[in-house]
Amino acid sequence: MAMPDSHRMAADHDEEIRYRAVQEQRHLPLQQSRAILFAALGDESWRVRKQAVEVVLAARPDQDDIHQLIDLLRDEENAGLRNATAELLVRCGVRVVPILLGYLDDADHDLRKLVVDALGALGGAEALAGLTRALSDPDSNVAAAAAEGLGVAGNAESVPELLRHLERNQESFFRFNALAALGRIGVAGPLPAVVKQLAGQELLRRAVFECLGKIGSDSDAVALLLEGVLSHLPSVRQAAVSSLVQVLQRLDAAGQSEAKARLQLLADQGLVEQLIASFTPGNQAVNEAVVAILGILADPRGLEVLFSALADERLTAAAESALRQLGLAAVRAANTRFAATESIDERAALCRFLGNSGAPEGADVIRCALADAAARVRSAAVYASAKLSDPELPAQVAELLNDEDASVREAALAALLRYADIDRHVIGTAAKQLASAPDPEQRRGAALLFAAVHDGEQLARLLKDENASVRESAARAAGKLRPAEGCSHLMMALVDEEPDVRIAAAEALGDCRDDAAIAPLRLSLHDSDAWVQAAALRSLVQLAGEAALPDLLQLWEQGDEVVQLACLEAFEQIGSVMALQAVSRDLGRHDGEVLKGAIELLHRYDLSLLLPWFNHIICHQDWDVRITAVRASSALPAEDRMTLLQMALDREDNDLVRAEIRSQLGAD
Repeated sequence: MAMPDSHRMAADHDEEIRYRAVQEQRHLPLQQSRAILFAALGDESWRVRKQAVEVVLAARPDQDDIHQLIDLLRDEENAGLRNATAELLVRCGVRVVPILLGYLDDADHDLRKLVVDALGALGGAEALAGLTRALSDPDSNVAAAAAEGLGVAGNAESVPELLRHLERNQESFFRFNALAALGRIGVAGPLPAVVKQLAGQELLRRAVFECLGKIGSDSDAVALLLEGVLSHLPSVRQAAVSSLVQVLQRLDAAGQSEAKARLQLLADQGLVEQLIASFTPGNQAVNEAVVAILGILADPRGLEVLFSALADERLTAAAESALRQLGLAAVRAANTRFAATESIDERAALCRFLGNSGAPEGADVIRCALADAAARVRSAAVYASAKLSDPELPAQVAELLNDEDASVREAALAALLRYADIDRHVIGTAAKQLASAPDPEQRRGAALLFAAVHDGEQLARLLKDENASVRESAARAAGKLRPAEGCSHLMMALVDEEPDVRIAAAEALGDCRDDAAIAPLRLSLHDSDAWVQAAALRSLVQLAGEAALPDLLQLWEQGDEVVQLACLEAFEQIGSVMALQAVSRDLGRHDGEVLKGAIELLHRYDLSLLLPWFNHIICHQDWDVRITAVRASSALPAEDRMTLLQMALDREDNDLVRAEIRSQLGAD
């Protein structure tokens, strides 16, 4: 009864019932389920077809089954059946290749085409030999599919056969695929005669130029592509432009020099105009090539395109490089363009270009841009101003510290920091104005400016600000001062009521390099906040070095996790044997990140101190500690290591740890 029921289910109008009918065949031999499954490969439902593919695959079809599957490809009406069967054959793997090869001489050209497609997807030496043979197929679709498959395989040994058939097979469809395959394989060399010949056929010209972008590497390829750049057909012209730049990159210095000379000769024969016409929105590859060639030509007629490219962040770097070839002419043109364009993006891009050029001639435009109605332009102008040496700019930038737009204020602050060595008076005045502003953000900016002009007294006032974030910023800024300028004020900040301020002060004291900070930092090791203790510890080690070891050892024994992790960093920095011994002695009472850090430290510096603990740590309750122990075992003698890891593997129940153990065992 079971089989008839399955057949009825497989023919039911309900998709779900047919799907279940296919699933029920999973436990039957393929000889019994073949009729239902092979019929299901052509089901109208994608789900049913997909499930049939999976069930047949799981049944491991034999040679007879493979032949029957290939015969299903002959069905001209059911595209779903052909697609599902083709997928199934490919997923059967290379074992089906010898069988597929036997169908390359089949009378059915549609079947041969599908067989060739499958061979291309399967790959391998046998399949490639079959594809090469199929290049001679009398049906152009089959031969074209073979060429495509060879291109996907990317084997350089296929190039001679592709070129031979490219010359012999005059079908356009085949030649399209063969050219694409040659490009995909990408073996660069002298321009093949047949490829040059095909460039004379208008229908194939674009395909030839695209192919040359991948294989061209000589002056003949350059000459052919230059003809294409002057084409009246946009698609052909764009393909030639894009490929020309690729070929230029492969030429040696002499070849590049010759190619550039040819480009210059064509500049007044319509080349510049054709390049401009090829620059179209959204065509990234072509636009990059246009910009690159315009840079080589350094022709002022290309300025408009280059300025447009500046506003596209994907092309900005290439456009700036091209504009630099025009020198001062580009700067002057940018000044004119800025006044004429209504595009915010372009005005901002022009500001960046003028700043990067460093040319004093751009300063007038930057001054104008600092007052632009668009915040994006003002921000770009501020960044540009920091790269120009105009004495009037710092004061104008300082005015933007009160701009309504946060990005402009941020840019102005960054620019003024760069001006610190140029105009300390302007920076100091701006800092004092910010220091009295009601907004904490501005007072935080004042702290940075005071540090830039080395004004420790003003920073000291900000260290007493009512806002904790301002005091924190002042503390961090004071760390950039020389000891005599601000470190004494930082010592007072170590007792601030806010932990974040104390942390900032402790960290900054390490940067001050003032030995007078050692004693206050030692007191901060007893702070009620662990993060303050950790910051003080790190700075103390920076200043006192190995003399801080007694303090470190005490904190290692008494501190919490945050402090102990900082101790491990310090132990590694100092490199003390006494510290390593202390870590080993207390290893059994630690867990988590501290234990992992201790294991790694001992593994790197003194394995003998870790050896007594291996049985403990490799059985630890935390799986990530066990993984750390497994990795550290690499330093053990081979025999001891193998025994330890095998025992650990036998009792391990965590998949990640088991995988790591197997990996380590495999390494042996």
